[in-house]
Amino acid sequence: MTARYLPATQGLNIGGDWYDVFHQPDGSLLAVIGDVTGHGLRAAVVMGQLRTALRAYAVEDGSPGEILTRLHRMLRHLQPELYATAVIARIRPGRSDVVWASAGHPPPVVRDANGTVRVLDTKPGVMLGVPVAHTYADQSAELPPGSSLLLYTDGLVERRSRGMDVGIEALGRILAAVSTRDLEQDLDAAADDLLTSLLRDSARDDDVCLLLCHREVARASDGGHRVRRSRGGSDDGKAAVRGVQDRQELRQL
Repeated sequence: MTARYLPATQGLNIGGDWYDVFHQPDGSLLAVIGDVTGHGLRAAVVMGQLRTALRAYAVEDGSPGEILTRLHRMLRHLQPELYATAVIARIRPGRSDVVWASAGHPPPVVRDANGTVRVLDTKPGVMLGVPVAHTYADQSAELPPGSSLLLYTDGLVERRSRGMDVGIEALGRILAAVSTRDLEQDLDAAADDLLTSLLRDSARDDDVCLLLCHREVARASDGGHRVRRSRGGSDDGKAAVRGVQDRQELRQL
């Protein structure tokens, strides 16, 4: 697992992009990425509230859909004028799939071991905090050994001159072309290649956040599949990634 956060280079306001990765009590790996509408101090405060609440709800081993449903109710109550998008992906030990749920967020993308790219483009739930009651549904897809999962915010794929769908198509082509060796041995290099290729035509007027996870084939002694961490991953495995709250670039975990 590796992550990147690139602040917008235009404007001075703090952005609302955020992410987190950690283990639930049952050993499941939870990867989360989101974007609070607007910029500035208020967006940053809401970002912190969402991350704190997310970890509290995840302790109860809730599914991605259950956690988003609770976050939605919380945001409607605490910050009725601010909304957020988010996607939560859950990888459980001993299983070859990923379960995820989305609240109005760009879809996750999977690259299979043979280089085939799949956009997990099911209909997302409503944005967090909008003034309607909503229950988020869990979705599932195969994530076998040798495959990679990419979560990202809209700043990676959206441009003023084109729609987001065009950007997601470009993301798929570029992810398919990423070196298999880098995905297996150097996730940091793979993440940097993705950013370099996708941001060539960007005015950098929005923050960019990216989470790249590779599921490697574990040794027989490990007893199952493993999620590969970048060189700087935490030693205890309890918090592989922490979200950033300032405007500095996170180079590697």
